[in-house]
Order: sequence, then C-alpha cells, then structure tokens
Amino acid sequence: MSTDSELTTGRVPFRGWDAARIANRFVQVTAVPDIGGRVMAYDLGDHPFLFVDPLLAGRLFSPEENQGDGSLAAWKNYGGEKTWPAPQGWETDAEWHGPPDPVLDSGRYRLEELGSDGSQAAMTMISPPDPSTGVEICRRFGLGTGSSRVQVDLSFRNIAERTIRWGIWDVVQLAAGMELPNGEQVHDPSCCVTAPVNPHSRFARGFTVMFGAEDNPQWQVRDGLLHAAYQWQIGKIGLDSTGGWIAFHKGSRGKAFVERFAYVPDGEYPDGGATLECWTVGAGQVANLDYAGSGIYLMETEVLSPMCTITPGNSASFALEWESCALDGPVVDVQAGGCSSRPLDVRSAGDGRQLTGSFGVFDAGELRIAWRLPGGELAWGDGLGRVDPLAPVVVDYACAAPPQAAPELYVIAEGDGRPRLLAQK
Repeated sequence: MSTDSELTTGRVPFRGWDAARIANRFVQVTAVPDIGGRVMAYDLGDHPFLFVDPLLAGRLFSPEENQGDGSLAAWKNYGGEKTWPAPQGWETDAEWHGPPDPVLDSGRYRLEELGSDGSQAAMTMISPPDPSTGVEICRRFGLGTGSSRVQVDLSFRNIAERTIRWGIWDVVQLAAGMELPNGEQVHDPSCCVTAPVNPHSRFARGFTVMFGAEDNPQWQVRDGLLHAAYQWQIGKIGLDSTGGWIAFHKGSRGKAFVERFAYVPDGEYPDGGATLECWTVGAGQVANLDYAGSGIYLMETEVLSPMCTITPGNSASFALEWESCALDGPVVDVQAGGCSSRPLDVRSAGDGRQLTGSFGVFDAGELRIAWRLPGGELAWGDGLGRVDPLAPVVVDYACAAPPQAAPELYVIAEGDGRPRLLAQK
C-alpha cells in the first residue's frame, strides 16, 4: 500500500481474491479486476455496504464455466457493483444477452491505473473487448480527501467495425441481511431504497413493474418518493425519475448510501424510459433460478444512462457520484452536501426562528446556517459546529433571522473549502 496525505492505494487480498484498493480516513473502495472489474467493497468506517456471496468469495472460473448453459442459474453472481450494456434481452442483437456473460460481466479486466496525486486516489479497470456487443468498458473510480464521495466515470468504447447503440447501466448490490442472536441469517426489514418519483411520469403509479407481482407490497409511493422497504419478496421496478438520485438506508446500522447522476431531459432512456431500477432478491423464482432457501439477501440500486450511438473507434461516457453517511432514517432528500431523513423545518421562536431536521453529511467540515434574502442574496449566519460522514446530524437550534429570509444549511468542506448545500426551506 502507498500513502499520500490521508489517501492510500495499493494491491490487497480481499476475501481470497487479488484486489485493488483506494481509501481515505472515511471510506475504502475495493475492486477485483479478475471478476468483471467489480467493486466488491465500499465501506464507510467499519460498515460494509456491498453484498458478497460467501459461496463464491475468492473463486475464479474459466470463460466456459462462467457461460455455462447460458441460463441465469449458471451466472456467477459474486455481488458488488458492475457495469452492463442496456437494454437487457435475448430477442435481438440490439439487446445484451446476459448475465451470464463471460466477457463484460465476469471477464478478467485489466487494472490500468492505481495511484494518488495527493488530492485524489484513483483506480481504472478496462474490460476485454466484446465482439458480440462491440463494447470495451472502462471503469474509473476517484476518491478525494475528507469525504465519502467517490467519482465514478464509466465509458463504452466501440471496438467493432459497425455503429453500436447502448445505454450504460450500473448495478450496485447492497447487503440487506442480518444475523439473529441464534446465528441464523435472515433479511433485514430495516433496509429501504428511496428515490424521487417523476410527477409527470409516463407510468401510472410512478413506476413500472418489470418483474414479479404487480401488487408486491415493497413498492410504495409517498410524498413524491418511492419507498421500497425490504420484505424479501422477489421483484424489479423501473422509474422514469428526473430527480438525479437513488438511496439505500440500513436502519439497523443507521447508514445511508447514495448515488447521484445528471438527468438528461431529452435523453432516450432504455427499458421504456427508465433512469433508475430497483431489484430485490426474495422468495420466488426467476427463469430457472429459485432464491427460496438461498440465504441471499440484497437490494439493487441501478442507474442507467440515455442510449448512446457510438461510431467505430469512439466512446460514450456516463458519470455518477457515490456518497455515504450516518443517518437516523430513510433518505427523503439529497443535496450536494448530504441527505435528509427529516427535512429542514423552521418555526417562529420569540423574536427569532427555531430550525429542526435530521441529516447526514458527505464531507468533513463546518455546518453553517445561511439566509436567502428576498432579493436572492445569501447572508451567512451562525456556525453549528463540526460535522463528518461518520456521525448523524440532528439540528434543533434557535437563532435570529433577517426579515423575510429563508434558511439554508451548508457544509463548508474541509477538503476544498467549498460550501455545499445540505438543506433548504
């Protein structure tokens, strides 16, 4: 391992695999190039967010073994996070016929970059070229100082002699199990995925059921948000969300994982217009794979780019940002500086205002109040102390306020000194 300021990078053993890791004092990101370039761990402090199948840990297979008979039961679902072409399907060559897929899903990626310049640690993995899709995938992960945020840059390069058209589809498998006092592993009902629902959705319920029962009780919409509380029921939905985020919260550990992305208003998205998808493993069968009794407990957050037309030799890219924090409830709002479980509220308190709310922050720094004046100017108010991603932030604060001003909360990040919006009223 090499250390540069608070950043560390290096090759490490992980669950029996040869892995690459980038880390700072808040998070560590661990990838295994040999199993499809997957990120197999994203940990906030001592909390691991990602699912790893213990039966596959440390194992490698030949391309023939990875393909098997081509059915879903042959797929080596190691867990973690990976990038696929969208749309998925088996009817035409305009669909990705996987998983299983011995090249893009489980091929041995090349570790192209692993190091730090002092301000950012980064690792880059590149897939083998895949003649069937015409795609070579490049996956780069960058981590700065004083923060839980990871820049995820994904690109598809056209290695074929034909024009290709794909969406860039990133899939994160989040650990949603728990251990009972007797040692039994079960699903954790405190796990919940949330995301904004498009108020003008093309889908009657704000989402479309892609797999499983239409009346699956996991899929609920309240106050403009999808709330998917894990009940170990198998299913998948797609959302045409324009909000630019999806979040996972594990209540039993008080930890939240967030993915943010830029929505493209005129983009043509895969799967009938889905920008986000959520899949849950549970009791039931998909194709020839039955999860009953499998001991697998996970929820997937899936983010899709618009469809990209790529001419030979050229590339298309898609950028995401991952963040995490301690939080005391499911995520109901996300801003650049953090997320909320209880939104900022303001009430009159004598001659001043009482501000309340519950938050998690993505950067170490100072929490500050600011006031949005009637003319749009921002006036800085009181400081509320130091904050960082490892501790939830509960605000219950009385203060003076300029006339007719609206409160906003900012995190002044220690890493770059930038003020990032946490909440506004």
